[in-house]
Amino acid sequence: MDQEFKNLFEGNQERFLTYDPKTLKPRDDGKMVPDYRTINRGVSGQDWMRHIQGEKSLGLSPLNDGMVKWGAIDVDIYPILENDDDVEALMKAWRDPCLVSRSKSGGVHIIAFADDWVPADRMRAYLMAKRDEVLDSDVIEHAGEVFPKQSEGSGSQMNLPAFGDERQVIAWRSATVIAYVTDDHPVQWDQVEVDCKVSEGTMADALLAALTPKSKARKKRTTERKKSAGGFKHPEQSEGRRDYLFKCAASARSRGAGKEQLEEIIVMVNDSFADPDHEYGAKGPFTDNRRLDHVIQEVMKFEQGTPTDLSYDVVERMNQEWAMMMVDGRVEFLHQPSGVCYPLRDFTLRTKPMTCMANGKTAQMSDLWLRDPDRLEYDGIVIESPEYDGPGWNVFQGWRVEPKAGDASLWVDYVERILCSGDKALAHWVMSFVADGVQRPWSLHPGTALALRGAQGGGKSFLGAMLARILRDEQVQEVADSDRLFERFNRGMFGSTFVLAEESVFAGSPKQANTLKAFISSPRWTYEQKFLAGFMGKNVHRMIATTNDQQAVHIDDDDRRWTVIEVANMFDNPDSSEARDYWRKYYELDPCVVLRYLLEYEVDCELIGRPIITEAKQADKIMSDPVLEVLHEIAESGIAFDDLDGNGRLATSTLHREARQRGASPYDKPRVLGERAKKILGWKGTCRNAMHIKDYQRTVDGDGVPTMHPILENGGHARGIDLKSLSDFRAAVSRRTGVDYGNGGGWGRFKTPSVDFRVGDPADVEKVYSERQKAIHGEDTPF
Repeated sequence: MDQEFKNLFEGNQERFLTYDPKTLKPRDDGKMVPDYRTINRGVSGQDWMRHIQGEKSLGLSPLNDGMVKWGAIDVDIYPILENDDDVEALMKAWRDPCLVSRSKSGGVHIIAFADDWVPADRMRAYLMAKRDEVLDSDVIEHAGEVFPKQSEGSGSQMNLPAFGDERQVIAWRSATVIAYVTDDHPVQWDQVEVDCKVSEGTMADALLAALTPKSKARKKRTTERKKSAGGFKHPEQSEGRRDYLFKCAASARSRGAGKEQLEEIIVMVNDSFADPDHEYGAKGPFTDNRRLDHVIQEVMKFEQGTPTDLSYDVVERMNQEWAMMMVDGRVEFLHQPSGVCYPLRDFTLRTKPMTCMANGKTAQMSDLWLRDPDRLEYDGIVIESPEYDGPGWNVFQGWRVEPKAGDASLWVDYVERILCSGDKALAHWVMSFVADGVQRPWSLHPGTALALRGAQGGGKSFLGAMLARILRDEQVQEVADSDRLFERFNRGMFGSTFVLAEESVFAGSPKQANTLKAFISSPRWTYEQKFLAGFMGKNVHRMIATTNDQQAVHIDDDDRRWTVIEVANMFDNPDSSEARDYWRKYYELDPCVVLRYLLEYEVDCELIGRPIITEAKQADKIMSDPVLEVLHEIAESGIAFDDLDGNGRLATSTLHREARQRGASPYDKPRVLGERAKKILGWKGTCRNAMHIKDYQRTVDGDGVPTMHPILENGGHARGIDLKSLSDFRAAVSRRTGVDYGNGGGWGRFKTPSVDFRVGDPADVEKVYSERQKAIHGEDTPF
C-alpha cells in the first residue's frame, strides 16, 4: 500500500465506513447502494490494503478537530465525463490542483487536497465556489453533496477512490500540468502528494472571486472557442488599461487568435478590471465599446500566429516548472524547482506521464509545450544578485533562511576564541572572508582561501556546518576527495560560493597544488557535465579546507593565497559526553541570527585580498618544500647530515637522500636539489670536500662488540654546499621559514648510529631514518 495514499486522505480514522461489493444494488435513479457498515475502530494497515485490492471498501471522513486536509464534490450524474473531450474541458476549466475519480455509481468525485490543515468551513466554501464557477447549472443541481459536510464532530464518510478496479482515477492536475490516467499511465500517488495541493492563497482567490460582482458593461460572446484560441499572456508591466488590453490581445494574436477570439478576450480582460484586486480595479472597466473596438482593429493588423494546441494558462504553469536553455550553443532543459538540467532524452522521459488532449487525441504535454511560442527560455547560466533581470538562468535563489535579530555572541566567540585562539586581527580576517561570501554569494572570489588544521573535535567543521545552514545547497558544497574537485565533470560546482574540502589531501601533490592556485585566483572557470554543454562561468568559489593531518595545504615560498590556522585540540576524546555537551550549544545556535550578524558585518575587502601569515602557514610552507624542510631541520639541530667532522658542509647526495624521504619527486636529481638549496640560502658556488655516507660496514672487535663504520663517497670528498657559519646559515634559512633558530655556537658533529643494521636493507629504511634522527637530536625527540 502506498504511504502517499494514506497521507493524502488523512482525517478521522477512529471509525470508517465499509461494504462488501457483492451487496451493491441499483436504485431507480441509477445510484448503486450497498449494505454499509460503520466500523468503530481505527483504520489498520490491512484495511488500507483490502481497499486497494478491491476486497472491502474504505470510507473516511476528512474531519479532524474541525480541520481537514482534503475535501470533495460528489457529482451524481450517471453517466458523466463520457469522453476525453469532456474530461479535458473540466480539467482546464477547474484550473486549480485537483483529482477526479469515478464514484461507485459511475458519477465523479472532484477531490481537492490542501497543503496543510485548513478549517472545514473554508474547504467546503472553496469547493462550492469552484463548483459554481466551473460546472454548468444543470450539473450543479446534482452536485449538492460536498465533503466535509460538517464543521465539527466525526463527520460523514466518503468512499475513497482506487477501490480495486472500481472508482478509478480519471485525471489529476498540478499547478502546471494535467495528467490523464490510462492503463499505460497509471496514477503515481507520490507525484499526487507532492504536486496536487491547493494553497490557502489559491483558496482565498477563489472565495474572493465568488464574492466579486461581475461587470455587465458588455455581454461576453458565447461562440465556441476553436483550436486557434490559444489563450494569452498577461503583461507584467503596462502603461494603463488600454495598453494592458493591447498587450493581452497582441499575445493572443501571436498564439493564433482570430477576430472572434480577440473580441472575446478583449471583453473578458476589460471585465476583469471590475475586480478591486486588479491593478486597474480602482478605475474599473471601459464603458465605451468604441475604445475596445479600436484595440481590436490595431491588433488585427499583426500577422496571425500559428494556432496552438495549449491554452496559455497551461503553458504558463508548465513554465513554472520547466524552461528550455541554450548553453554554449546546445539545447537542454531546466527543472526549475530542483535546478537540475536534463538533455532532451531525459527531459522527454521525465515528462512522459504529463499528457493532455489535442485534436481529440492524447498527446504528451512536453511535445506541445516545445512547439509553443510562449515556452520559457533562458540563454545560458549565470550567478548574479537577486535583482538580475537578464536572459540567463540565475542559480542564486536567495539564502536558505531569513535574517533575524538576536544574540550572536556565541558565534563571535567561536571564531575569535576557538578558531583563532584569541587573535582578534586573525578573527577579523576570517569573519570578513566568511561575511563577504554570505553578503554577496554571487560576487567574484577575493583570490584567497582558508585552511584549518588540528585534531578531531577541535571545532574545525562547525564553520562549514553553519554556512550550510545559512546558504542553500548549491551555494555550499562539500568535497571529501580533492581529486573529485578537479575531475572533468564538475558543472555541479558552478555557483558554489563556499567549497568545503573536508580532510583535504592537497598537501602531497605539487600538480594539484598548481591547479588549486588557479582555482582560487582565476576570475573564470570551465564547467563541464556528461551529456550536457560545458561553459565558462564566473568563479565565485571561496575555498575552506580542513584536515587532521600535520600539513593542510601545499604552500609556495611566494604564496599570496592561503591563510592557515592551527585549531587547538579541546578534548582528548572528541566523542566523550563532555565534548558533546560542550558543542551542543554551538550547534543549537540559530542560523537566522548568525545570518543577520554576517550580513551586517563590515567587510574589509582589501584585507581579505591578502592572506594572514601565521605560524601554521609557516609550518606548512616548510613541509611543502622537502629541500627547505631538510635545511630547517639542520638549522634547528646545528648538525648537517653525514657531516662527521662538524665542518658545516652538506653533500648534494645526502641532500637528495634526505629530501626524498620527505616527499621530493623521484625525478629530481641531486644536482637539481642542490641548486634549489643554494637558491633558498642565496649562495653560490660548490665545495668538493663534503661527506656523504653511502653505507655502513659492520665489524666486531675481539670482545664481540659490533661497530658500524661509515663508508664515505670519494673518501669524504663529495660534491656539496658549504653552509658557512652556523649563524649565517640559520639567518639565511630564517628568511624563508620565519623561524627564530637562535644565535651563537658552532656546527656539531653528525653521530653515526650504534645499532646493527645495513642501509641497503629495504625493510630497515624506516628504522635507519629514525635512528639517524635520534643520533642527531637526542633520544628525547619524538618521531
